[in-house]
Amino acid sequence: MTPTTGTSPQERLIGQVVAHLGRPVPPEWLTAMRTVPRDQFLPSRVWLRDGRGGYQVCERELEPARWQEAAWGDVPVVVRVEAGLGGEVRPMSSASAPGTVIAMLELADVRTGGRVLEIGTGTGWHAGLLSAYLGDAQVVSVELDGDLVERARASLEAVGRSPLVVRGDGARGWAAGASYDRIIATCSVRDVPTEWLGQLAAGGRIVAPWNSAWCAYGTLVADLDADGTLRGRWAAGGSYMPMRRVGHASDAAVAEPDLSRVPAETTSLSPWSVAGEDYEAQFAVGLLTAGVWHAWDTADDEPGVHAQLWLYAEDGDSTALVEVATSGTMTVRQAGARRLWDEVGAAWHWWRREGAPGMDRFGIDHQPGGTARLWLDTPDRLLPGDHPHASGG
Repeated sequence: MTPTTGTSPQERLIGQVVAHLGRPVPPEWLTAMRTVPRDQFLPSRVWLRDGRGGYQVCERELEPARWQEAAWGDVPVVVRVEAGLGGEVRPMSSASAPGTVIAMLELADVRTGGRVLEIGTGTGWHAGLLSAYLGDAQVVSVELDGDLVERARASLEAVGRSPLVVRGDGARGWAAGASYDRIIATCSVRDVPTEWLGQLAAGGRIVAPWNSAWCAYGTLVADLDADGTLRGRWAAGGSYMPMRRVGHASDAAVAEPDLSRVPAETTSLSPWSVAGEDYEAQFAVGLLTAGVWHAWDTADDEPGVHAQLWLYAEDGDSTALVEVATSGTMTVRQAGARRLWDEVGAAWHWWRREGAPGMDRFGIDHQPGGTARLWLDTPDRLLPGDHPHASGG
């Protein structure tokens, strides 16, 4: 049933979340949403998508209707930005879309009486929902940004909630409050930090949005077994900003390499197959090609070139350039110790041979010693090359 225009903002938002989930909101989170109003956690200045891949500022005092529509909509709202390399606005912190938030809370399967560690306080709304269900004393939230910590505390107090909100490096968790039955990240990670494993209670669960150098997509849901092994799989959805670390600098500018003297080879693999809108494919490529990232260039200033896909290796100077000519011909130039396009192609072809498995068929084991292994379907079917991932810390 769709709420009418006369219903309250909360009820209209709940209706949108129901549409997002395709099912009713669980009772515990329905009550939490009604008692923890989202608009109370947003600053007066926010940034909203402009429909062209960028963001546009929105001031509540100047555009109250637009601000309210975003506050009570099932959309992400950026609350902190920095200037990007080209002067564009780059999001640093956001209030996630409520439908995505509720979906992740469902994955966490939070139980009455349990203790939860939240990684990434942000606006504080997510911590407020947890506190409304579990009680303030059962929730600890860690945030790196001191300004966000103070703002979240004030917003929580304004709605009658007082979980413990602390400033700290989320990758290190919060040992003083351990152990936790659930650790829930509201930022994306590439691995499971060692400190999280040490702070998770036996039988506990970690829920964390995932990212690789290639893409940010998927949510890891992993449980701690009796032998100390953290074993889990990925669920679809959950494109979140990466977790920031103490001392982490903004991305440095990358000079476009000169590959004009590198011979061009034809390729039959379309760059849109590996870096297009198929996020299941991107997820698999990201798992199998560690440390490889990409960037699109429309190549408007290149005569006869329709599009370009650049590939870079984080661990060295290896790079590749895939060009699609206006005629449809596709070529690639590769330089450096790693042949990045070959690696990406091998990963994509393996994924296709396996029947293009969804991310819920991929799994991960974190052994007590601090290393992780990736597998498909069952732990004995390791991904090609055994691709071990060391735990962060």
